[in-house]
Parts: sequence; C-alpha cells; structure tokens
Amino acid sequence: MSRWIERLRRWAGASPFCALLVVAAAAEVPEGADFGKGISLGRVTTLTEVLKQPERFSRERVLLHGTLSDVCQKKGCWTILRDGDATVRVRFEDYGFFLPTDAIGTEAFVEGRVKVETLSAREARHYESESRHGNPDAVDGPRREVGFVASGVRLVRRPRDDRD
Repeated sequence: MSRWIERLRRWAGASPFCALLVVAAAAEVPEGADFGKGISLGRVTTLTEVLKQPERFSRERVLLHGTLSDVCQKKGCWTILRDGDATVRVRFEDYGFFLPTDAIGTEAFVEGRVKVETLSAREARHYESESRHGNPDAVDGPRREVGFVASGVRLVRRPRDDRD
C-alpha cells in the first residue's frame, strides 16, 4: 500500500476503502448552494442507468447529476434535470423547498428517490403550462413518467451567459 493511501487511512481512521470513498465523495460533489436537506450521498448514479431500471432505484436514495433544462416558471416547485439525452422531472419532497426560476442552465446534483407514475392529462397540462416553452394543448391524455422526488439539491455553477 502506498504511503499516501496509508496516511489517508490513518487520517480517516478507517480502512483504505473508506478513505478512498471519502476522497471520491469530496471530489465528485463540489461546493455550491444547497436547497432542502442538502446532499449527503457521495456516489453519483447516472440518469441513463436510472432510466433503464427505474423501479430498482425507487427503493433507495440516489444522487443524480446534470444540468437544469427547465424550471417551473411560477414558483420553482419542479425542474427538469438533463444528462445528455436523458431527462427527468424533479419535484421536491413534501413541497418543502423551491429553486430559483432563473436556474435554467445551472449544473446540479439532486438527491432523493425515483418515482414511476402515470400523470393524468390534467396534471400533464399543468406541468406544460408552467414550463418555459410548454404547450398544454399538445397533451392528449395520461402520460407515464419516471420522476424524481428530491430531498436535497445542490446548484453548483451556471455557464456564462451573455444575457446576464
């Protein structure tokens, strides 16, 4: 075992594996502005992995990472997290916190649980009406949705925008 790992193990007061987890967690989730209960998990699960087997992830808390591509324009009571081509609607546990309505484009970490549900046509139209570029008239019936209920969100940074 290298001296660096040995020093880290002594510093962490645990096994080399735990010490590496401490380093990985610190490296994976940078500082930022916390909402809700904040972030306690250190391992990020990809959104693509979650969407392949959403029911599996509905039984455990997970940490997702991506960019906010939409935010409720009325209150900030939901957001859309995008990671590449994968997206998920994120709502907030117990309606207990909101995000700034101008947070679109911000890098974010969200911690919580996956929720697979069927939205009624009324609910789907409601979300479309609050979306930045929504079209409520395009909703023609119920929608199955893989969603996410976040207990905490960390907004990390926003890309430079010449409009600011």
